[in-house]
Amino acid sequence: MRNFLLPFVLFACLTARPQVAAVQQLLDAVNADSLVWRAQRLTGQVAVDVGSGAQTIVSRNSFQPGNALAEAWLQQEFSRMGYAPTVQAFSGNGANVLAEKPGLMHPERKVIICAHYDAMPGGTTAPGADDDGSGVCAVLEAARVMAGQEFENTVVFALWDKEEQGMLGSAYYASAAAGNDEQITAVVNMDAIGYDGNGDGLMRIHARAVGSSIAIKDSALVVNTTYGLDLPIAINDPGETYSDHASFWDEGYGAILVIEDFDDDPNPHYHTPSDRLEFMDTVYWQGLTRLAIGTAAVMAVPYGSAGIGEARAGEGPLSMGLFPNPALQRVAVRLQGMGAGPVKITVVDATGRTVRAARFSQGAVMAGPLQVDLGGIAPGLLSIRANNGNSALVERLVLLP
Repeated sequence: MRNFLLPFVLFACLTARPQVAAVQQLLDAVNADSLVWRAQRLTGQVAVDVGSGAQTIVSRNSFQPGNALAEAWLQQEFSRMGYAPTVQAFSGNGANVLAEKPGLMHPERKVIICAHYDAMPGGTTAPGADDDGSGVCAVLEAARVMAGQEFENTVVFALWDKEEQGMLGSAYYASAAAGNDEQITAVVNMDAIGYDGNGDGLMRIHARAVGSSIAIKDSALVVNTTYGLDLPIAINDPGETYSDHASFWDEGYGAILVIEDFDDDPNPHYHTPSDRLEFMDTVYWQGLTRLAIGTAAVMAVPYGSAGIGEARAGEGPLSMGLFPNPALQRVAVRLQGMGAGPVKITVVDATGRTVRAARFSQGAVMAGPLQVDLGGIAPGLLSIRANNGNSALVERLVLLP
């Protein structure tokens, strides 16, 4: 079933005020020139040097030498940004390129932002600018802008090999992770995010009821509105299984696919030697990159970020901040400008049903933030409402399983 959810309709009551300054800073740092610079090298427009002199990546097809050259160059790029990349070898000559930013509070919880670097068609020319050079360069941009920000959870920047041969690289990683009982909180997969032939700006998120997938999708929609990206988004639910996110669904992990409007505005250069950078819409590409990075960032939870800071009730303009968002078992509610308590906090699910209510004394409100237990509430999109009899505030929260 295909559901078209325009974020300005579904989330009209969300304010444009960023909830977490660190996330806004990351989104502001996403640079179109940086995306293009890397794409020029990944698609063979500009030569690269990985230690053996200038060479051109003419084809990233798994059976062409350019695939191994791309692998080496991707490692070099991660290293240049200060990471210690690793290569996960599989299936003969398959090689996933990985870089990690360990979480400071929950290093065992992983948030993966990913794309595949192999390309089609077969033969000696496969630039793969949109499929999936666009996603690969977005992952590299994520690594660049997130390098200076610490997170509570571990962020994995993953570039899969052999997606075109049946998602072999991501399937190998996901299977190994499941076999080791690894905690993967979220997977944000990007596959073809740079083509907008009809200029309508429409993009798609594919999700289905596996693990935390629906909550990740909801988080992406909240990011789109809260941080003013305002991208027109269509939701495919249940989503298709034709890219690497499906490898994680197969193992019960939550994942989404961020993709251009592949359904109704497909790239005519898909899987051809003409899938080149010149046919890509840079502004559109930058927007989808921001959405994916913002979603991964809120799932990873910026470390030490306090949303609206250390404001107390009765100080400054009327506002409410939630941290973390998305949340797991509890959320801190920071109130500003409401004056003295008591305050009633109500948690309302997507159907409008009150699922939790708590009353806080004047002393608790003035000391803040208010800790609200979310245990036992079904995951998904929630409304957190604060009311002291004179003022009322509401914010949206994504609750993870």
